[in-house]
Amino acid sequence: MNTFNQTAHFFRHLCSPKSHTFWGMMAVMGIAALLLWTKHGVWLKNANDYMLLDSPDAFKNYMTSAWHVRYDAGYTHYEGMNYPYGEHVLFTDNQPVFSAALQWWSRHVSDISADTVGLMNWFQVISMLIGACAIFLLLRKLHIPVWYAGIASLGILFLSPQNNRFDTHFGLSHTWILPLLLLLLCRYEERFSRRYQSLLIGILLFFSAQLHFYNFGVSAIFLGLYTAYQILTDFRWKNIAKRSYHLIVMVVLPFTLLNLWVHWSDYCPDRPANPWGFTHYIAYWEGIFLPYENMPVFQWIDRNIIHIRRIDPESQAYVGIVAFVFTLWVVFKRKFRMFDPSWDTAAYHRVHKRYMNGVFAAGFALVLIGCGFPFAIPGMEWMVDYLGPFRQSRGLGRFTWIFYYGANLLVFYVLWNKSSHYPVNQTWKQELNVLVSGIKNRQWRGLHLPNTRKWAIALLPLFIMCQEALVFQKLNRIETAPSPAQPGAAASSPDHWLNKVDYSGFQALMPLPYYHVGSENIWLDIYYPLFKKSQYTAYQTGIPDMGVFMSRSSVGRMVKSVQWSLPPCETPAIFGDLSDFRPIALLIEPAKWEEVQKRYAHLVSKATPVYESPELRIMSLMPDSVRVYARERMKKVESEASGTDLQKLENGWMARNMNGRWFKHVSFDDRKPESFNFSGSSARAVAGDTTWLVKEAIPKGVYHLSLWINVAQDMGMTQELKIVQNNAADGHQINFRHEGLRFYIETIVGDWALFNVEFTVYEDNSITGAYLHKKEVFAPFWYDEVLVRPVDADLYRLAPGFVTKNNHWFRR
Repeated sequence: MNTFNQTAHFFRHLCSPKSHTFWGMMAVMGIAALLLWTKHGVWLKNANDYMLLDSPDAFKNYMTSAWHVRYDAGYTHYEGMNYPYGEHVLFTDNQPVFSAALQWWSRHVSDISADTVGLMNWFQVISMLIGACAIFLLLRKLHIPVWYAGIASLGILFLSPQNNRFDTHFGLSHTWILPLLLLLLCRYEERFSRRYQSLLIGILLFFSAQLHFYNFGVSAIFLGLYTAYQILTDFRWKNIAKRSYHLIVMVVLPFTLLNLWVHWSDYCPDRPANPWGFTHYIAYWEGIFLPYENMPVFQWIDRNIIHIRRIDPESQAYVGIVAFVFTLWVVFKRKFRMFDPSWDTAAYHRVHKRYMNGVFAAGFALVLIGCGFPFAIPGMEWMVDYLGPFRQSRGLGRFTWIFYYGANLLVFYVLWNKSSHYPVNQTWKQELNVLVSGIKNRQWRGLHLPNTRKWAIALLPLFIMCQEALVFQKLNRIETAPSPAQPGAAASSPDHWLNKVDYSGFQALMPLPYYHVGSENIWLDIYYPLFKKSQYTAYQTGIPDMGVFMSRSSVGRMVKSVQWSLPPCETPAIFGDLSDFRPIALLIEPAKWEEVQKRYAHLVSKATPVYESPELRIMSLMPDSVRVYARERMKKVESEASGTDLQKLENGWMARNMNGRWFKHVSFDDRKPESFNFSGSSARAVAGDTTWLVKEAIPKGVYHLSLWINVAQDMGMTQELKIVQNNAADGHQINFRHEGLRFYIETIVGDWALFNVEFTVYEDNSITGAYLHKKEVFAPFWYDEVLVRPVDADLYRLAPGFVTKNNHWFRR
């Protein structure tokens, strides 16, 4: 038997004993390929020259993969960003299993590292073809005819909400993972011995996590809910034991292996366990059961019936009008029998009933979870603290995807079977005569049209879904941009910085303004034009980027990297981790030059110019100059604090230009010692979501409020600062201000960061309160050394090992 026949035999055995299953699958994949080429053929002809959707997420996913394939020595560690630490590939969105395969091929067969972008683009399209195959085989597994399963699989494929990720989050766009999971689960239900099938499901979960970890999260929670449903509906100890054992193989085993793999290959114990946004990126019913905003039906409803709430794209996973109507019917119309009693006479129907009921119930439960039930209900947020590793999956809107596949699978399974069991006892000619007679006599009640009803039940929903898929694909246009991974596109002129600067002497690139996204603790936003320049400069030169745009970065490494980017009060801790003392290339956005001079004076004041153009400014910085800058700055403050013109205040404070004005300092040294303290004997430890810093009558004027927060703790600094002022006499509100505290970070000493916010008191002696608010986050944090002072006054103090100016603590 040749290879082709063996392949055909395998798929025939997989889903049907009938030979036309294989050829039907080939036809479906061929039609899908033709449709995909019609839409994407323009850029697929030269796939390596284009990147899909010129956006930060898409660009980052391309560049992390391209760097990893071209430069990284190992398969599990990525060094293109977060220098000098790098990152585990699982947290870079570079689809580790795919990029590792390209890396292996480049090393052992033929160098294809320069073609990574094009191969990623082709992988997106091939993934769609595999998705068509998986959906078709699943429908055939449910004994749906080839022609019907083929049309339905194409409709389900091209309306899938994962199409919205096709040009952005590549690892989340693979439409074959969830259908293949459902197919293996169906095979699992059909067999008496299920160990092999549960092992296959476990392998799928482990493999899919290598494309994107959310694939594992969605699948694992779905399998847990599915197993719970099957146990509750058949509560026998044998069933409980068997399904629990298989769930361990399907979910617990791959989860354990993933953790062992991550910890063995890149041990990092302080990744965030409580990322922000778990109850923020939730789904909403409008995004699940109403069409997308750009679809005509949505716009018609919005204009003519009722205004529809606009929601974030993360919350959208439209299931289609057919699945929506079917869901309403199942949930609210009790008289509707989803499965006819006669179906119990066929063994495969009994199995499929149990399977489909479990899939629908688990999928619908995931819709409720995706919508934040019950932990997003006001007053129930405390439940989030008990969800363990589940908290890592903060994009809950994505958990509704499996309901899309399950609901549409159930729709066409039920409708086809109801249609096929509909009695037909007359020809189309006889039926036409009956219809004409009914029209003439105006007798509509009891009109017997079995053929029309039979095919309307089967074909009308199919037509509606395919029409929606067609509209969706027409409106969901794919934007492309030239790939800067190509040398000609990146450095288009002889004067380009890639052609004019010798990078061989630099150990790293540092973008200014500096960006650090991924720790979920301190978040420094990217400036996208500079991010693009930094990343493709890194790719073309092989020099790593000190910026960070990844996920779940180490908190301890984050503190060191961010400390390096801020004006120093001590020698930055990152010095001990640099590989050598070669210079660092500062990549500066010219449009931000004034901001850079003010915010990064400790870097640019000691750097020497290398290159300047309207597109980019490059300067060379010797790392040791930052240590020198910190020392000089400390000496200057120490000299100021020794001045004879300073006014002596209580508690060791010395001041310039205070003139008896009001200020407040809270050191917390009168409290019992805590595990963490910035200075003195204690700090304030808080576990709640609201923390008051000050609340008292303050004279009219402009003030600085500063405090130190331990940012080395998981979620230790995610607060928002709120300042409210009320009239002292009648209590009416004078002013309210709301600020994200992360925008006001000024320096880091050790594991503590200083935050400094300027505010105005508008009415003399008004009751002014300032408090920190951490909505939906109850993780403990520590803060210390709160100081409120007039904006034009300077306060100094000497402490063991430190000299302070305006709450900036300089290590001596």
